[in-house]
Amino acid sequence: MEIEKALYLIPVDLGFMPEGGIHSPFQSAVLNELRFFIAENASTARKFLKKAGYPHPLQQTEIEEFNEHTRRSGEMYADFRKILLENLPIGLMSEAGMPCVADPGHEIVALAHQLGVKVIPFHGPSSILQALTASGFAGQQFVFHGYLPSKPDLRRTMMKKIFQTAQRDGYTQIFMETPYRSNHLLSDLVNLLPEQAMLSVACEIGTPDEFIKTQNIGQWKKSLPNIHKKRCIFSLQA
Repeated sequence: MEIEKALYLIPVDLGFMPEGGIHSPFQSAVLNELRFFIAENASTARKFLKKAGYPHPLQQTEIEEFNEHTRRSGEMYADFRKILLENLPIGLMSEAGMPCVADPGHEIVALAHQLGVKVIPFHGPSSILQALTASGFAGQQFVFHGYLPSKPDLRRTMMKKIFQTAQRDGYTQIFMETPYRSNHLLSDLVNLLPEQAMLSVACEIGTPDEFIKTQNIGQWKKSLPNIHKKRCIFSLQA
């Protein structure tokens, strides 16, 4: 199979690979032809490729890391310009879900456009959209804030601003947190927001441990789930 010399945006499973995988037969065929990848984490990428049935020896598969540490180097951009010009076709992967959402991969895509490299996105799991559709909140207009600040005071200030935005615009507000701070974030939300505010919590989407629940803050206060170390998406409506 001959594939286009392009940058392919490859979705990664959300922590559980269902039988048959997450890609269509055509996407799987394209993935199996790729021998060069750019990934947020090389180790995670290799684990995914193995689960996806990638047929080539992983030791001989080139995986370049582009993440919050490597992207700080100006020299890295020159390196990736060369990589994009000389190694097509290339697959771009995040650690989970769709590339370029809440990860730095969008900078590689922007560079590809600057260089005239064709970009081909695959369809696949997106925890953000899955959480939105399962929340019962309006999906016509929503805002994704990504990760909230790690420092408690800044995080709480940001929460208040997000709720004020929800009150003003009526848009669904979506945000996330690192798993080991999920309980802290939920606790802050129920303590800061008015009881009539609606909150949806979606954890471990697409896995056997999936938990999705929507109710108002007053109801959440009666019984808080333990979501420590769980990957969660939070959706809010005023």
